[in-house]
Amino acid sequence: MKKTLKEAPHKDDARSKTTQNVEELEALQKESQQQKLPEQKVVFKADSIKSRAGRRGAHNLPDQANPPMGFDPEKAFDNVFPFLKLPYLQPKTPEDVISFGSPNGGYLDEKNKRIPLNAIFFGDNLHILRALPSNCIDLIYIDPPFFSGRNYNQIWGDDNEIRTFHDIWEDGLPSYLVWLNARLWEMRRVLKESGSIYVHCDWHASHYIKTEMDKIFGYENFQNEIIWERSSSGSKAVSNKHYSRMHDVIFYFSKSLAPKFSPQYDAYDQEYIDYNFVYEDERGKFRRQFIGTRGKESIEEMRKDNRIITTKSGKIYLKQYLRESKGLIYSDFWSAKRTPDLRRQGAMTEEEIGYPTQKPEVLIERIIKTSSKAGDIVADFFMGGGTTCAVAQKLNRKFIGCDISRVAASVTLNRLIKDAEDISGRKASINTNKVKESQATFELTIKEIPDIHVYYMGVYPVEKFEFVDQKQFEDFILTCYEARRFTGEGNVTGVMNAATSILIGSAKPHESITEKGLKVFVEDSLKLRYQPNVKMKLKVVSWVFPPSIQKYAQILENYFFKKNLSVEIELIPINSQLFRQRILEHYKDASKNEFLLKFISQPSIMDIACKKGGDLKYRFEAVGARSNNIDGYLINCQWDFNYLDERFGESEYALMREQKDGKYVAILKAEKEFEKPGKYIIACRVQDNLGGETIKTKEVEIVE
Repeated sequence: MKKTLKEAPHKDDARSKTTQNVEELEALQKESQQQKLPEQKVVFKADSIKSRAGRRGAHNLPDQANPPMGFDPEKAFDNVFPFLKLPYLQPKTPEDVISFGSPNGGYLDEKNKRIPLNAIFFGDNLHILRALPSNCIDLIYIDPPFFSGRNYNQIWGDDNEIRTFHDIWEDGLPSYLVWLNARLWEMRRVLKESGSIYVHCDWHASHYIKTEMDKIFGYENFQNEIIWERSSSGSKAVSNKHYSRMHDVIFYFSKSLAPKFSPQYDAYDQEYIDYNFVYEDERGKFRRQFIGTRGKESIEEMRKDNRIITTKSGKIYLKQYLRESKGLIYSDFWSAKRTPDLRRQGAMTEEEIGYPTQKPEVLIERIIKTSSKAGDIVADFFMGGGTTCAVAQKLNRKFIGCDISRVAASVTLNRLIKDAEDISGRKASINTNKVKESQATFELTIKEIPDIHVYYMGVYPVEKFEFVDQKQFEDFILTCYEARRFTGEGNVTGVMNAATSILIGSAKPHESITEKGLKVFVEDSLKLRYQPNVKMKLKVVSWVFPPSIQKYAQILENYFFKKNLSVEIELIPINSQLFRQRILEHYKDASKNEFLLKFISQPSIMDIACKKGGDLKYRFEAVGARSNNIDGYLINCQWDFNYLDERFGESEYALMREQKDGKYVAILKAEKEFEKPGKYIIACRVQDNLGGETIKTKEVEIVE
């Protein structure tokens, strides 16, 4: 007789606020699929012209039902890019939860208290976007890879970045547009109704991108095509066959017809003043301005204040004084010749961090000030060197940053922390009261800085799981397996269907389940869930399985075989292809190297060698530095020569690498001239091509 399943709350049944379960992700998938294309019959109506053209040529005319490339009316972009239920990981380590001693900056999802702001995500932006709640972001600026006709643009050197760029250009422009459309579709969903999006592109595909954005956001919601004229064209843009290419295009779309918009003003130059402000009285220079629709009483008040001019012909004008004028509202032409700070970043600028497509902060500042207010949420899903996040932080906005490169996330954090020090007026220092919580704090004197949180999605550093509690870890694994938590009694973690039970081992990467734990799991599964004539599948998921556990599982299976019971026990190592099969089955042509669900080991550094080079100049080398991942190699090295605050703050040492045979290789040597002698904590951080990262520190005494 089948036993009745008694449902009872799990001892840790309170939902973790730092991850998502399968039900939440399924709800977001439904919201993505049910998002409607904008109604644009007036713009794309072609019925009458089709009837005039006749049946012969009608198929060549515009079609009002023509959707964005890659779009499916029922599944949106899920057919091209399947909706994967990937969990995000947010470990509470000193480098992943950076506390500045101020109150929390809020949550992206205030209802469920998930995803604290400000947040940096390391992972594919499509999967990250699909995990974000709808209608939560005020402003999006993105600078996606340009369609330059190459197989890929290698910027950071990560394998997942290279693979993504290869996929983008695999089938030419259509492939690129479908890839971008899937992301723009989700960006529209996460934008608030009053939100705006700015998309930065160049001449290669800007006209195609504009057409696709018209379909996704609506033709009527297109606000501006902004021309950013750079200070120089660059050698690659100069040719004896065409004009110098000196500008990029930024498309500004809103989600609705009522976006947030605060006009920004440009100061008048002298030529403009001399040409327009040609009159002067005791109050200063002024120009004539039409009265407009002002009433008689208002005009009389201004006349008494000597602000009215009446011409011989009887026309009435208002005096607009130069000293009272805000300036010219910015047009859609942004010239670095007129505003030098708008010039393209180069090696001689203070903002330069070595990122090849870095944009000037003034450019992003203009966008953020215009289309958001203090306290709003600004997002950049192609974060790169972190300019958008850095400017948002300075302008008292909350931010979400995302990049597929671990190096990009690391460089951005360096930049944000350094800026936070400048804003707060104090260097970071360890708060002994919070050491046990693995957090650091700023002592603020000028301005409070919200905490920064780092998240991982799709590529997960194994060492980070040491800082994850067991409940969060179990939710993480269940989400990967698209399974649900078992809330009944017994030692069963989750269920996939009526005949499949799951046991999840310890969150600690070096801990295994015990024979007793396995035995109790098997007994409870059979006692609570066994059905005659139905094959029971018992899946055990753990980081490691020592030979003793493997042997014991085999003994149990042999016992069930002799008893004529159909029970299968499957041991599934987390860092294995077997574990990833559940995710990879959504991508039929995915290879074993696909960056969809990867667990990455951290590199290692044996020692930091130090050699005096003269006076206070020293040479350093990361000795024995190497990747510990299969097919891994180091692509970047970072240094900090005063690591007492446990933060990398020296931007000039953030990108130490060189290109060899078409790929980036880390430079493991550095030279530093110190200001004064003394004891210093030297820190070296390396990243490999698969997303692994590690830090080595050493105390060194510097002498003259």
